[in-house]
Amino acid sequence: MPAVSKDNKKTDSQNATGKRRSKFLLPGKYFLFALLFAAQAGLAYYLVDEYYDVIYEHTLGNISEEKVTYKFDEIIANPTNTNAQRFLVVEIGLELSSGRDIERIQRYEMEIKDRINEVLSSKQVNELIRYDGRQELRRELAGEINRVIGSHSVRNLYFTKYVMQ
Repeated sequence: MPAVSKDNKKTDSQNATGKRRSKFLLPGKYFLFALLFAAQAGLAYYLVDEYYDVIYEHTLGNISEEKVTYKFDEIIANPTNTNAQRFLVVEIGLELSSGRDIERIQRYEMEIKDRINEVLSSKQVNELIRYDGRQELRRELAGEINRVIGSHSVRNLYFTKYVMQ
């Protein structure tokens, strides 16, 4: 019987052509695919979360040329960590997408005012007096109002009165 050398034996990690196949190749491909998918999903979530207002305004903001406005009465809030020594008085005007949105705003007016007061009361004085803080506050309040009424109706939010005492 001819002698069989160790080189002629095929191991279970070799394919039919004699090339060595890694046992981690298939799981490695799945891992890289899952990692790539998770990274893309995370990036997409971040971009949409960060720039939603800009994307919305660009895609749907100019659908209607009709300008409908709604104005809230004065809202008074005490900023956080002031021991009621400071207060903020604001009047807010909204530019809405359509006249139907006024009905929604009126229906949920008490809840909207409560949310606005909560947001204003959660801010510190230095956040409320900075210009960039005020711009961020506009976006945050518009988002809260849109969440309450269940649609993206607020096109712009204006502070018609903004007094910090």
